[in-house]
Amino acid sequence: MKFLDDSWERNEHFSFFQSRRNPCFSVSFSVSVTNLCALKIQNGFRFTDCIYFAAMIAVNGVAGFRQRIVNLRPVEFDSIDAAFTYIPKGRSLHCNCVAKFDYKFSVFSNNISAARANADVNPTLCPEGGDVQSLIYFSSLPDIPILSVTNPWGDPWVDSVPRFLFGKFDPSGNLTVSIEALHSFIDGVHLAEFYKLFTQIVDSPQQYFD
Repeated sequence: MKFLDDSWERNEHFSFFQSRRNPCFSVSFSVSVTNLCALKIQNGFRFTDCIYFAAMIAVNGVAGFRQRIVNLRPVEFDSIDAAFTYIPKGRSLHCNCVAKFDYKFSVFSNNISAARANADVNPTLCPEGGDVQSLIYFSSLPDIPILSVTNPWGDPWVDSVPRFLFGKFDPSGNLTVSIEALHSFIDGVHLAEFYKLFTQIVDSPQQYFD
């Protein structure tokens, strides 16, 4: 982690947006996941694991998505891990899980599975490691073709983690993705970078999945 000082080129934008009552903004888009679904079926992968993995590679590839606020100061992390919602076995309410990211899919998927298994035994909204800023929050609504979403946020000087929601994919193989983040760190150019990386991964998953 490194602190971003006054020489940071985004310093003025950061101060401007952090002075707003609500510095968050959101965007939703649709992406074809046909090739990713084929890979998932061929290898017996879990679809959410595949989507989280693709998103994590893209997130870690865009500096703006690794920037947060720590102790009231803007920082940039070297890497970001995943936090995600999950409904434990035998329950109807969701809990939160944390999984360390790895560029090797089998390792990351095992980390996700271990987090789910732990949540089945000890479900909580506040898992170990869930109170840090070096995360991305993932949720999914696989039964709803979402158009947009608004998430609950805390104080933007304390809570600076972007939120992702993955909706239902339609019969033609398109999945809706909604992203909400602090405008203090993220502009359209960063979203375009993420979109380009993310679509590249889901279009050619065999290049990224082991």
